[in-house]
Amino acid sequence: MASENIHENHRERLRDMYLKGGFDSMAPHQVLEFMLFYAIARKDTNPLAHKLIDRFGSITGVLEADPEDLMAVDGVGKSTAAYLKMFIDVFKMYETEKSSGFEQLMSVKELGAFLRPYYIGERNEVAHLLCLNANMTVITCEEISRGDIRSTGLSFRRVAEIALRVNASFVVLSHNHPGATAIPSNNDIATTQSAQKVLKELGIIVIDHLVFAEGDFVSMAQSGFMKTYNY
Repeated sequence: MASENIHENHRERLRDMYLKGGFDSMAPHQVLEFMLFYAIARKDTNPLAHKLIDRFGSITGVLEADPEDLMAVDGVGKSTAAYLKMFIDVFKMYETEKSSGFEQLMSVKELGAFLRPYYIGERNEVAHLLCLNANMTVITCEEISRGDIRSTGLSFRRVAEIALRVNASFVVLSHNHPGATAIPSNNDIATTQSAQKVLKELGIIVIDHLVFAEGDFVSMAQSGFMKTYNY
């Protein structure tokens, strides 16, 4: 009972620290310890917080880790792994819904701001198709490929089906380069040129292809890697 009281008092102190000063007032292990309060009841989460940061290097590393790798750490079960994984997914949903306030995307900056949330926390290469109407208003944004584009191949048939289904006038391709730079590869350039040819025959214009990397993105249209449409 005395041990539980000590832990409860410690938890209360950390809660007060957070409510008064936010995470800026706390060390990384304290932030993770505080987060774990709500997954692990009536247990000192300080040792586990230290173990996780030692194993994955940072809070970001912990939150982006695969559930299987998390569960390999002593003290992390399926419930705790799911809880930790949830934070990135919730943040991605928050950012995506927040950016959906754009009615029209009239610049590369606005396109980048709209599409960036789709790649938060992604460790695999993922591609999306953004469909716009004649007024450059967003109709839909859908995942079209997951994995390595070079190995899976981008399905132009799927791209065309989505664009035709929603009656898009313009589309924007985007994908990420996990752990690399946002500079388009030769394969990215060839894929974009092929997509432009396929969709042009259907009366749909590919206006850009954005490549995302950590904290950065490159517009292939703005950088001269593809035929451009002025928007």
